[in-house]
Amino acid sequence: MKVQSKLMFGASLLAIACAAAAQVKVGVIQGLSGPPAIVDFGESYLQGIRLALKDHQAAGAKVKIELQVYDDEANPQRAVALAQRLLQSDNVPVAIGTVSSGNVLAMAPVFQKAGVPLMAGPSIATQITTQFINEKPSQIFRCSMVEKFQIDGMLDWGVKKFKKIGLVHSTTGYGNFAAKEIQEALKARGATLVAIEAAAPGVNDLTPQMVKMRDAGAELVLNFHESFELVYRPMARLNYRPVVAGNWGLSSMKVLEIVGKEAIEGTVMGQALDIANPRAKAFDERMKREYGNAYRWPVLAALGYDAGQIVFKAVEKVGKADPAAIRDAIESIDGVQAISATPAKPFSANDHECLDRENVFLGVWKNGAVVKLAQ
Repeated sequence: MKVQSKLMFGASLLAIACAAAAQVKVGVIQGLSGPPAIVDFGESYLQGIRLALKDHQAAGAKVKIELQVYDDEANPQRAVALAQRLLQSDNVPVAIGTVSSGNVLAMAPVFQKAGVPLMAGPSIATQITTQFINEKPSQIFRCSMVEKFQIDGMLDWGVKKFKKIGLVHSTTGYGNFAAKEIQEALKARGATLVAIEAAAPGVNDLTPQMVKMRDAGAELVLNFHESFELVYRPMARLNYRPVVAGNWGLSSMKVLEIVGKEAIEGTVMGQALDIANPRAKAFDERMKREYGNAYRWPVLAALGYDAGQIVFKAVEKVGKADPAAIRDAIESIDGVQAISATPAKPFSANDHECLDRENVFLGVWKNGAVVKLAQ
């Protein structure tokens, strides 16, 4: 009887140990408060992550995954502190985040040094993964738009279609970085800007900048100011209606609500979701049912979903909180059924971007929806 009791007790301990081993906490850092544009990005990406987790668990996952979500408040110092908290207190073996490229660039070295993989997103600064790719192993992956890819697509189209191109950008680190990339890319194409105007992130009127665009005869205005709506406000008063193209933030339903359907018609931006695709269309309808009016950005939610499903599949494959094994599983993952333009095998040892140049295309506002631009 004593032997049997000991065996039963041992079996119970084993069952408890297995159950504990089958629970993994995934860290998430997103911009969920602060400037409205940041919140729009962060909430939309997080909606996709949460739906991916819901689907993953419903599919009979053996590993129970819990999200540990923190708000970095669009503050790089806070992002670093939260990264340290996830690693030291929460002991996460993998994390996802965040909106601001500056925040990711600040906290990515923390994850790299700790040997814990980070799936960056929805930040877009070009160098986020490339600055670590030669470190073996690199811990930094991304599932988001890449600035260089959307700029290249935009300028390939723009220089063919327009003779005079102007640029309005913010004086933030992001805005200045984008302006530098645009000017270098135009020079490589044998073109130059007819006007370039910068404005601080806190301004609420871009009339002086748009007067300069009008007077320079800019037919295409590149909009790389984080308050995306400001470029449109003076247009009617100035009797000036150029084509606007810019950051993928212009595809948000929130921008449509602020600017208006008529004013935003014809606006072009980088995209990685073709809503005409049956899978993307079904996802869009499902998100509307899941989140109602809180759902406002299809491409962000789709990339959040794809980032989530990649991370969750890697965790499921490993079966425990093992950062090194999860990193390797992310890098080698194959057969991803993405909602966005992310390919089935997104990563390799030398490429930690889920989107490559060929996966990024241009979208355009047409009749109140963003559709793929015909070229």
